[in-house]
Amino acid sequence: MANEIEEVKQRLDLVELVGQYVTLKKAGANYKAQCPFHQEKTASLMISPEKQIWKCFGCGRGGDHYKFIMEAEHLEFGDALRLLAQKAGVTLESRTRSEYQTQDSKSNLYQINRACAKVFQTILLERDAGKLALEYLKKRGIKVETIKQFAIGYAPKNFDLKSLLLKHGFASNDLAKAGSPERFYDRIMFPIFDVLSNPVGFTGRVSPPAGGEPKYLNSPETPIFNKSRVLYGLNLAKAALKEKNYVILVEGQMDVVALHQAGITNAVASSGTAITETQLVTLSKYTPNFLLAFDNDTAGKATTKKVIEMLLRLDLNSKVIDFGKYKDAGELFEKDKDAWAPAVKVASEGVEWWIAGEIAVAGQLDFIENKKKVIKAMLPILGLITDPTRLDHYAQRLALAVGVKTDSVYESVKKARQLSAVSKQPIAAFEPRGENSEHSADGRRPIALSATLTNEEQFLALAIAKPALIVERKKDFDEVVWQSVETTTIAQILKKLYTDTTLVKSPTQFLSKVKNTLGPDLEGKIDSWQFWVSNEWPELTDETAKGLIDEKISRLATKRYDLKKENLARAIKRAQEAGDINEVKKLMGQLSELTAKGV
Repeated sequence: MANEIEEVKQRLDLVELVGQYVTLKKAGANYKAQCPFHQEKTASLMISPEKQIWKCFGCGRGGDHYKFIMEAEHLEFGDALRLLAQKAGVTLESRTRSEYQTQDSKSNLYQINRACAKVFQTILLERDAGKLALEYLKKRGIKVETIKQFAIGYAPKNFDLKSLLLKHGFASNDLAKAGSPERFYDRIMFPIFDVLSNPVGFTGRVSPPAGGEPKYLNSPETPIFNKSRVLYGLNLAKAALKEKNYVILVEGQMDVVALHQAGITNAVASSGTAITETQLVTLSKYTPNFLLAFDNDTAGKATTKKVIEMLLRLDLNSKVIDFGKYKDAGELFEKDKDAWAPAVKVASEGVEWWIAGEIAVAGQLDFIENKKKVIKAMLPILGLITDPTRLDHYAQRLALAVGVKTDSVYESVKKARQLSAVSKQPIAAFEPRGENSEHSADGRRPIALSATLTNEEQFLALAIAKPALIVERKKDFDEVVWQSVETTTIAQILKKLYTDTTLVKSPTQFLSKVKNTLGPDLEGKIDSWQFWVSNEWPELTDETAKGLIDEKISRLATKRYDLKKENLARAIKRAQEAGDINEVKKLMGQLSELTAKGV
């Protein structure tokens, strides 16, 4: 395996590899570019052709070929290795038995899904059983070329797919591990691909004129399909995201298909779940700009608000498209494809769209009470904003919209934050009434402001919710440099409790023990953390939690790296001032080694 890893690196020039993602400029013996992993105006990413390493002096990331691809494509090391090996023309053979078993298992599941997708498409395009479904797609304006591009198919009634797969050598237990694709019948089938174009699952849509519930049926989560991470169409959209520097988020597969067919190839959708913060982080690797094009109904507007909140917490940019009389992007392209470009041109900035909606609800702004209603409704949104420039912009916009002075808005935000701090409760945010939501008498439901949670606090919240997963990552947990007295105290207590192997198996008992151990002063903080977790992920699976924990550990590792670098820089300065040349050389060597390793 080691030889193969090095062989791939030797065959691929790092400069050429990085140049596929960013524009490079010569800088002496090296090359420089704007870093694709954080927002910056000046180039801080450096690539050394001689050493075949890269380093960003803005965000601290750095490393070799694999580290760059892992960051750029949001991949684990194994997937990055396979991608680069393919580029380099290297055949990966020398793996351990365990590695073979793991990869072979995943490969079997991919093969099952790929075979199913082929069968479904053959039925749709070539068999009588698929005629009605094909006519429906054509009526919706979907061309055969597009059907083939997205591998769309049809699962008919009374079709024994399982027997066919078993006949072709697939094992019954592997079919179950793949999510039992034979579960689908009388549905138009949309294969879901990961970023490397591996088929990981399916969405089946009921085929008109037949009815049935649910309208959309999705594959369950499997070893290769994590709904909170995978995005439909990303494998086809990733190049366009970088080129156009924005992503279009839509609700369903048909919207993605319609947009791509029209040449708008930077559109993606979630895969069988609500948009998650993990998915937004994945997309932010390609662009910080999001155009929200969710359905033009109550549920779609609620989704839009939820995503705007998450984007604000991540300090990312949003715009909202107005479909007018059409219900979604698919219908717009079906009935008036020329309306898309003008709609995009006049798309509203996310917070301004929200302000306009609150004004419409409040009524005439001639009345002071209505102005106060709008400002009160927007306080939770403004409370999400930590960047002062961004807050200043939105405060001015809100003040202008309702006809008050900007200072009045600032004062309202300040008071709301003070009250929140005193009560140890987040500023209340609001969502439309839903079937499973808990509302007050006025129909409003409080939601935790994740912006008030640092990465450390979010990590600790997940660590309390899923203690068994942290036991597996104990080394990473121990290496975190805690930045506050409170997080340090909580982390120390958690570290002790993790030694109780029985306790960590019961999240409920673990939470109770944590709160009892911390005492009343910190109990309220733990409650707010758990409220955040339950609000963001009502059904937090282990797979989703693993991805989130990995993300938080990565961010905290960057902070740890920055702290080490700052400490070394200060030590070097002290040694220079003391005239200790040997100590300066020693510390410079440590700094050089740290910089070369990256995070």
